[in-house]
Amino acid sequence: MSKPSVYLVVPNGDGWMHKLVHFAVIRLLQDSRVRVRHDAPTHRPFENNLHHCVQDFLQGGEDFFLSIDTDNPPLANPLDDVFLDKDVIGFPTPVWHWTGQPGERPIYFNAYQSKGDGYTEFRPQDGLQRVDAVGTGCILIARRVLEDPVMRLAPFQRTFHSDGRVEKGNDIAFCERARKRDFEIWCDFDRPCQHFVEVEMTEVLRAFKGLGVR
Repeated sequence: MSKPSVYLVVPNGDGWMHKLVHFAVIRLLQDSRVRVRHDAPTHRPFENNLHHCVQDFLQGGEDFFLSIDTDNPPLANPLDDVFLDKDVIGFPTPVWHWTGQPGERPIYFNAYQSKGDGYTEFRPQDGLQRVDAVGTGCILIARRVLEDPVMRLAPFQRTFHSDGRVEKGNDIAFCERARKRDFEIWCDFDRPCQHFVEVEMTEVLRAFKGLGVR
């Protein structure tokens, strides 16, 4: 039986990636269970880069598409989940989001369930869970999803309000398109990622004081 194949990409606009992403890529390239082709394309803007990656994947013939952001190193091995053969699996990443509301949790994992016209953090965060949307910082996608006649056409294109403001980012928009085509979105909470971001520290203090933390 032939090994499953994976196209592993780290899309970036300037040739930079965090060193822990680099180390993660090295580990993935050494996984003898799968055949991995790797690239780190530098097209701009970001969604254009992702769509170049999708076209390279479709032409390359691999079984799975694995994309990792430059600041988003996986702590475990996302290639383990190739053998689950799910449509889409996200590997949860902690994100910072604080709007100044008292009691608001400023850090959460980017796996979501629908709530009204929007989304809220998915729970329970235990093992492999079917969710409504995931972030694309580290995401594994089966070929059948990106070969779909609708999904292969700008799957990561964000959506806009009529006045030009962004309505939904590329990750939520991708997941909504996939679900409309009857593909399932999953999140593997046993295989989270790190996330390196710049945060202003007095904002962190205000956020956690708002939670009653002294």
